[in-house]
Amino acid sequence: MSAAISFSPEHGLWMFPYGQRSIECSTWAKERFNEFAELELLRHGRASRDKWIDVVVALVPRPDNDYNPQAISVAQPITYGGSYRDRHMGFVYDADHRFVGGARFHDLAVAAQGAEVGCHARLKVGRSDGELQLRVPSPGEALALIDDFLSRGRSPACHGADQALVASVLASRAMDRVPPARAEQAVLLEAEAEGRVRRWRQAPGDVTCTPLRIEQRSVFGNHMVYVVNQAGGRVGQLRDGTVFLDDERHRRAALDALERAGIPQHDAMVGDWFPDAMLVHRGARWLLKPRDDGSPMGWYDPDNEVLHLHADAYREPAEVLLRRHGIVPVATRWAAPDPEHFLRHLGIADRYEAESRRASDLAEQQAWRMWARHRDVFPHGLADLSDLRWTNEQQNPIFAREDTYWLHHDSYYLRDLEALFGPHDHGEYRHDQKTVPCRLCGRDALTATRREEPGAKPLAYCSGCARRAVKGFLVDRGFDEPWEPLAVWSLQQLATELGGPPSQAQIPRLVSTTEPAATDRAMLIRMHVPRARVRRAPAGAEQRAPLIWADWLKRAGLLGGGVQMARGTVSVAADGHLCRSLLERHVDDFLTANGIAHEVEPYWPYDPNLNTTGLRADWMLDDGTYVEAWGLPDEPAYAGKMERKVELAARTGIRLVGVTSADLGNLHNLFALWITGEARPVPGPASGRPDDARLQRPRKPGPTATRTTNTNTETRAARLERCRRAVALQEAGMSRTAIGEELGMGAEAVKALLRDGKFYAAPDSDPARRQLAIEANGARSRGMTKDQFRQAQSLTPPKAHECWKDADVLFERHEG
Repeated sequence: MSAAISFSPEHGLWMFPYGQRSIECSTWAKERFNEFAELELLRHGRASRDKWIDVVVALVPRPDNDYNPQAISVAQPITYGGSYRDRHMGFVYDADHRFVGGARFHDLAVAAQGAEVGCHARLKVGRSDGELQLRVPSPGEALALIDDFLSRGRSPACHGADQALVASVLASRAMDRVPPARAEQAVLLEAEAEGRVRRWRQAPGDVTCTPLRIEQRSVFGNHMVYVVNQAGGRVGQLRDGTVFLDDERHRRAALDALERAGIPQHDAMVGDWFPDAMLVHRGARWLLKPRDDGSPMGWYDPDNEVLHLHADAYREPAEVLLRRHGIVPVATRWAAPDPEHFLRHLGIADRYEAESRRASDLAEQQAWRMWARHRDVFPHGLADLSDLRWTNEQQNPIFAREDTYWLHHDSYYLRDLEALFGPHDHGEYRHDQKTVPCRLCGRDALTATRREEPGAKPLAYCSGCARRAVKGFLVDRGFDEPWEPLAVWSLQQLATELGGPPSQAQIPRLVSTTEPAATDRAMLIRMHVPRARVRRAPAGAEQRAPLIWADWLKRAGLLGGGVQMARGTVSVAADGHLCRSLLERHVDDFLTANGIAHEVEPYWPYDPNLNTTGLRADWMLDDGTYVEAWGLPDEPAYAGKMERKVELAARTGIRLVGVTSADLGNLHNLFALWITGEARPVPGPASGRPDDARLQRPRKPGPTATRTTNTNTETRAARLERCRRAVALQEAGMSRTAIGEELGMGAEAVKALLRDGKFYAAPDSDPARRQLAIEANGARSRGMTKDQFRQAQSLTPPKAHECWKDADVLFERHEG
C-alpha cells in the first residue's frame, strides 16, 4: 500500500488518498451545494464552468438519518465553518458505501480524534447544474487503509504525534474570524458592505412624520401591541419588550405613541446616524435586514446575546441599530450568509432554477404582455393607463416540452380556471397533445369548456391571464393612482355585465362563455377591476387610507347614494326596493331586469318552535317561492337562523331559493324557471341621495302581519304529497341531491321528507315512533298541550314536535 490515511492541516480533515475510481453522489441540498460550487470556482480563479476542478469534501456518518442510520453525509470541509449540519450537501449512495469501508467507516470516524474524514473529489459546474464525483479507492484498498489507520492509533508514539497535530490545527481554526475557505466570499461581501455603509452615512436621520398611534388587541389569548400610521397600516410591533419597526426613521414617533398609550420604552435614540435597516423578529434569530431588500447584514441571537455579521464593515451600524432597540451584544462574530442570499448577490441564482418550476410562475414573469388587438376593448386613451404591454411580438414558449403535462399538473392554474368557468372540462392530457395558444397573449394554455351552458365554447386562457382575471393587479396603496379612470370604467362595465354593483366574491366568475370575443372582453375588464386588500403598509407610504370596496363602488357611481352600515351597504335598488347589502341589491336588480315579479320581506309562517319572533324572508315571488340572500353563512348566529328558515320551508311546503355571493355569476341558471323570454338589459344604478327617506327608515319588525298561510289540513296535505313524491323519486333511482333540485329544497330537508314519507307509508316499520304517536294522540284527546306531553314523557322539544305531528297525520288521515 503506497499511501495511507493522513491528516491535512490545510483542510482540517483526515484524508483518504486520491483514488482511481469515480463514484457519483447525491447533492439534494441544492442551495448548499450550489454555494460550494461557486466558492470553489472563486478559489480556483473562476475556472471554466465546463471543466472538472479538484476539490475536497468531508464524509460524516449520520446515525440521525431516519431512512438509514448507516448513512454517510457529503459535506463542505470544516474550513467552511459551521456544524456538519450547516455544511451538509448530500449523501453517498448506499450501494457505494463499500468504497469507503462500508460499516468499518464508522469505526474510522470514531477514531479520527475530533476531526472529520475527508475525500478527494472533482467538480464540474456546467451551465445549469453542477456535478460532483468522489475519487475513492477500491473496496479492498479502503478496508486496508482503515485497518492501517486503526493500528496506528494503538501505537502510543504515532497516536500522540497525530493527536497533537489535530488539536493544534483545530484550535487555530476555531480562532479564525473568517473560515479559510470563505476568504474570497468575505472579500466580496466586504466590498458590498462598505458601499452600503457609505450610502447610509449620507442619508438623513430621523424624519418628521404624522403622529403614529398604538393599536392593542388579543389574538388567541396573546396580547398584541401594534404601531400603526394614520392610514391604519401596521408599521411596527412590540414583541418581547422590544419595538420592531419597518422604518427606523420613525422610531421617535413610535416611542411617543407608546408613551401616550402608557407603555413607556427606553429612549434609545443614540448616535449621529443609523443604518437604513431594520431588526426583524424571526424567533430564535433576529434578522438585521436593510430596507432596500438587499442581502442581510447578519443576525442577532437573543438567547446568547451574540451578534453574527456577514462583513466587518457592518459592525458599527449593526451595533448602533441594536442600541436603538436597547440591546448591547456581549460578543460579535463573523458568520456566512445563507446560500440563497450569497447566490443572489453573485447574480447567478437563475442559473440553478429547477426545470420543474411551476408553469404559472413562468407565466407570471411575462404576465404584462398582451396582443395589441385587444386595446380596442377600452375607450380611447384608457388602454395607455394599463400596466399591460400591448404588442404583436411572438411569445417565447414556456415549456421545454411541447405537450401539456405541466399545465395539467399546475393546481394553481386549474383552481383559477374553476373560479372563472365554474364546473368545466379541459382537454384530456395525452403525451402527444400540443399546447393551445392563449386567446389574449399567445402563451401556452389549456382549453376550458363550461358544463351545462347551451352554446358554451372551448376557450383557451393561460395561467398568467387567468390569474390576472381572478386576482387583478390594480391594488390601491394609498395614492391617487394614474390608472384610476381605467379602474372606474372597468368597474362600471362589470356592473353592467352582472346587473348591479358587484361584490368582490363575484368578480372572477364569467357570466357567459358562448361568445369568444365577448368573453375576451370580460377577461380584460376583470383584470382591470381594482381590488381592495388588507396588507401591512410601509411607514409613511400612504397619502390617505387605502380605499375599501365600498369606496371604489362610490367612485364608480354604483351605490346610488348607499349608506355604509356596520354589516353592509344600505342602498336603493333600481325598482325602489331598500336593500341592506350589495348582495341583496344585486339579486333585486337581477329580478327586476329579468321580469320576475317579487315582493320584499314577506313573513315566514308562524311556528311554535322555529318562528315565534316574526321572521321575514328577503323576497317572495309570484308563485309563493321565497328567496333568501345568505350574506354571512359562516357566522354561527347567522347560520343558525338560516337553518331555522330551511326547516320552516320544509315543514310548511314553501319552495326556498338561497343565494350566496358565490351564486351571483350563476343567477340566470338559478332562476331559469322564472325567466320568461329573452333576458332583458340590466337597469342602471338608482340615483338615490344620502338623505333619501327610504335610506333613513328604521328597519323594525313592525306589527305582526295577518297570517296568510294554509290551514292545518291544507298544510298537512301538501307535506304528505311532498313526502310521497320524494319517496317515489328515490325509488326511481334519484339521489338526494337530484330530489332536492327537483323539489327546490336542500339536502337536509329532503332527508327529513324521505324519513317521514317512509314512516307514513308503513307506520309499523318504526314501532317505537308509532307508539309515541298513539300516546300523543291520546294525550291530545285528554286536553293536554304538546309541552305538557313533552314533560310527562321526558322528551326533547324536537322529538315532542315530531310525535305530535305524527299523531296529527296518522289519526287525522284515518278519520278522513
